[in-house]
Amino acid sequence: MVYKLHFLLKNFATKFSKIVIPFLLMHSSLSAVSQKVIPLYKGIPNSIKTENLEKETHENGGILIVSNVPIPTLTIYSPVEKKANGTAVIICPGGGYGILAADHEGYAVAKRFNDMGITAFVLKYRLPNDATMPDKSIGPLQDAQ
Repeated sequence: MVYKLHFLLKNFATKFSKIVIPFLLMHSSLSAVSQKVIPLYKGIPNSIKTENLEKETHENGGILIVSNVPIPTLTIYSPVEKKANGTAVIICPGGGYGILAADHEGYAVAKRFNDMGITAFVLKYRLPNDATMPDKSIGPLQDAQ
């Protein structure tokens, strides 16, 4: 009888750990890395309604490159509450108006600011494109204003 009880408890613990522990790990890791993405506009100024052809690729050893951005957004990276110091910064990833070096010049920088207690906003701005804006000379600048 004791052996049977031990077997049942061991079997329950094994099944429990296979279901609950991965769920808890997944939940805690998602909440630690989740950021809020908000649209920059309700109606995008200086834009032509087109199909969203935004493209994300990983190049040169995993560097995240974003191209053809028609819909600008802000991704909010908030530091942990006990580190937050009330300051904030907006990060505009580079890329020569052809692409956005989104990870190493955007998201990674935001995470580093978070380590210092600073809230970071990563701007995914529109890239000049005749197909998505009537005046491509001002589109990215409008997003940064």
